[in-house]
Amino acid sequence: MPHTAAANQAEERSMPRARNLLLTQAQAACLIALRSGKDSQSKIAIEAQLSLEKAAAALRKLAEIGLAERHQTKGWLATRRGKTCRFDTAPDRPRRNGLAPGPGGRRLLELLDRPMRGSEIVNKLGITRQGVHQLLIKLHAGGHVRFADPENPHWLVMRADDKTAVLSRNEERVLSAAPREYATDAVKIRVAAGVPDAEIHEILERLLVRRLIVASEGLRGNRVYRVTDAGLQHPQRVPSAACAPAPRLPVESERVRKVLSAIFDSGELRIKDVTNALSVPHQSMNALMQYLKRKRLVKKNGRDLYSPYALTAQGIAALAEMTRNRDLRRGISRR
Repeated sequence: MPHTAAANQAEERSMPRARNLLLTQAQAACLIALRSGKDSQSKIAIEAQLSLEKAAAALRKLAEIGLAERHQTKGWLATRRGKTCRFDTAPDRPRRNGLAPGPGGRRLLELLDRPMRGSEIVNKLGITRQGVHQLLIKLHAGGHVRFADPENPHWLVMRADDKTAVLSRNEERVLSAAPREYATDAVKIRVAAGVPDAEIHEILERLLVRRLIVASEGLRGNRVYRVTDAGLQHPQRVPSAACAPAPRLPVESERVRKVLSAIFDSGELRIKDVTNALSVPHQSMNALMQYLKRKRLVKKNGRDLYSPYALTAQGIAALAEMTRNRDLRRGISRR
């Protein structure tokens, strides 16, 4: 005789309900980390905000009750049951001193007056990378430090209360490629930094907003960039990184540099004065000045036919860059 709906409901009420598993908070946090795809003990500890020792103990217990297993190549995994089971949590047994930093942790925190890379911490503390790794995860568990990239805690570490704006890896590369002594364009910065073409302009805008770089008009009318003092002092800037080269100048000859330099030194000069100063035929100098005028490197101060010429802002910038290039070449040749 078929059961009625009412009979089925009565039967369900009479059956004992399956009880949820009871896990400690540490075990539950590790299981959640496993479910989110974390597989190494370090990643699980960081995700669960536990010390390595406590994470290891929780993982062993999860393995005992069939919720986790260790794979030889894939690290820790949640079992089929571990992926779907329901659980309740109970508080962890309080530990003596909790997660208060020990002597090594206190030394590390005292050192961490700004965001630092793990390699720098290793060198300054004089202990092994693994020792620093264990200290960092313990300090993270206690809420004392945070990581710019939890997947790679050694990339950049800072105190939990440090308000320094953390840059992404590509932002860090672009900042490190931005030159100090001259300004250059987005294309050269992108190539030097090795970032995708689609990202470079957005990254530059973000660095501009943070005042880590400054923009100006280039000699060819395009936008060029250089690093600011704040950018130089940013802890993520890599001083040893190769800077992007300067853009090609609209004029490059030594003759032009001498003409611009003569005008700059005097403030303004007539064509006749430049001709006499540099011993250049008048006709050639007249043609050269018209060329520099078209390039917007010089301008006439007055409407008279014989009015003197002065450098424009672009002319001053071009002269500075040409002089820098000349001095650089001289320095290389001396070496």
